[in-house]
Amino acid sequence: MVHDVVVIGAGSAGLSCAKRLIEGGADVRVVSDTLGGRLAYDAGEAVNFGAYFVMSNYHHAEKLVTRRTRINPLSCRFHDADGSFATLSGHTVRRIPGLARFALVMARFMRHYSTFKTNCEYMSQREAMELDPYIARLFVQPASEFIAAHRLGAVAEDYVSKFSYACTGVDLDSITALDFCNVSQGLLVPIHRFSVDEQAIRGWLGQAYLQDTVVAHAEQDGVHTLSTAGGVTLQARNVVFATPAAVTAQFLDLGEIRRTCQLYVLHVRGRLRTGLDGEAMNLFPFSSPIIFTAVQDDGSVLVYSREPEVDLDALFVRHELVSRRDWDKAMYVSGRAYVEQQYGPSTYVAGDHNGLGLEPAAISGVYAARQILKTLPR
Repeated sequence: MVHDVVVIGAGSAGLSCAKRLIEGGADVRVVSDTLGGRLAYDAGEAVNFGAYFVMSNYHHAEKLVTRRTRINPLSCRFHDADGSFATLSGHTVRRIPGLARFALVMARFMRHYSTFKTNCEYMSQREAMELDPYIARLFVQPASEFIAAHRLGAVAEDYVSKFSYACTGVDLDSITALDFCNVSQGLLVPIHRFSVDEQAIRGWLGQAYLQDTVVAHAEQDGVHTLSTAGGVTLQARNVVFATPAAVTAQFLDLGEIRRTCQLYVLHVRGRLRTGLDGEAMNLFPFSSPIIFTAVQDDGSVLVYSREPEVDLDALFVRHELVSRRDWDKAMYVSGRAYVEQQYGPSTYVAGDHNGLGLEPAAISGVYAARQILKTLPR
């Protein structure tokens, strides 16, 4: 049997692609060893081990998740070498002019970015950037240069860079201005923790889902043949690689890809030390291996680190490690490489290769689905 499409990968990109294809009446198979990718919600522990939040403007990624507790930006403590300060403090009052400038800069970005996201549903990201030189410039500009150009240095050092570090795990010289502005929206729009109902996803996928790993791919006479580790052979007229860039590069010549960051997430029960226990979240500068800590609804704490060995005694008076999740290739965040979204007439690439976050990944999946649906007989 030759399917219309095989989607490889079941993260934000793969599931968004499959959902749109199924709704469009396509004959789809989805192959992945796990469901969710970085939508790594543990229902038993009720915590997010991958992406930590969704923004209120995540219109596509939100179709895959359920919003939970809203994250209160006023319950954060920002740390640096000289000490720490809460969101609402005398320190913040002194930064009001800079924060106002940041809000104006972000308002301009969000107007452009909203149109860019919509365009990316119907055209490649490259084509969408050609329509908006402002967005195209941000794609190649280091975040540190963008901050300097808009005189946001003090505000970035105190607040925004720490939020960006919490979202990306890298410093401002490593990411693009586009990714920096994208994640910084979380300081201005409502953000929520989320849950993922794996059974519900399995329900709408139905027989389309194959829990397996693709190990070989070949194309001949317009038909793709895929072999899995479990010994299954699938054939399709179209294939979507919605896998991490390093995995996709094993099958396609992607050229240069972005470098990854490493993240290590620890779920801990215990009591935070004085100075860390006053707010729901603690955000740290890049000089710290600890990225952030976040108190959960049940009082337990998630600790995100960019180093595998974490000194919990430095953070907690007492502690018990519940579990941990290691992401050796967490996100493709460093550099300004661009990965094409189509390779030949029937081979597509979807994911966060060119834009950080669950929503850009989801939109890339929607784009691939739309392109494929246009080619199928009605």
